[in-house]
Amino acid sequence: MFDNSSAATARRWALSAGLILLCLTAGCTSDPDSGQSGVSAEQVCDGSLDKEAAAALRRLSGSDRFKELAGTNDAGEPNKFSLSRAAQHLHDATAERSRCTVYKAADKSGIPLIQIDFKAADSYPRRQDTQGQEPRKVYYDLGVYASTAGEYSTTLYFRCRTTSRGKSADYVDAGISSVSGKLKGNSKSADRMTVLNAVSRRLAAELNCSASAGLPARIPAPDTR
Repeated sequence: MFDNSSAATARRWALSAGLILLCLTAGCTSDPDSGQSGVSAEQVCDGSLDKEAAAALRRLSGSDRFKELAGTNDAGEPNKFSLSRAAQHLHDATAERSRCTVYKAADKSGIPLIQIDFKAADSYPRRQDTQGQEPRKVYYDLGVYASTAGEYSTTLYFRCRTTSRGKSADYVDAGISSVSGKLKGNSKSADRMTVLNAVSRRLAAELNCSASAGLPARIPAPDTR
């Protein structure tokens, strides 16, 4: 069952903290990068970022070139993100899911810029249950629930019935985790949601859920009421 809102917030915080330790468990240190190393924003996350989302990622990073986490995960599959693998592992443990872990190509800190994760969910948060929490949430009319909080939490739930090894769920929980201080720009909330919506739309199509997902091509204006 879905965690209550406090537990969900704690989970996002824990995942953000986990990003800092990622290089210790996955060997993510890299060689020095030149200005032309890495790939474009349009090429990360299995090519799932459209023009607007790619521009949003460039604003968030202040960079034009990126790389993804190398190596393999606990399922023995590449850490490099794949829409098909993400669809296959929605019901699996975190370390077995296909997550899109993005770094700036020239960043030698070993700390990701963002990590995008998708998991099956039995239910979703209600806005009335999350209002008044700190940091203050910014809501978007996307899927069945979408919000950002501060610089660390970006959440989007969309309707999609999935089944795996006898387990079924009616929703997909999509999230971006980021470390405070890594993101740039003056529209961090909207830019993060633009990126998450773009990848989620592609995953919904992979899952044949586009009609029920409620994910438009462009995100609506945010609502902070």
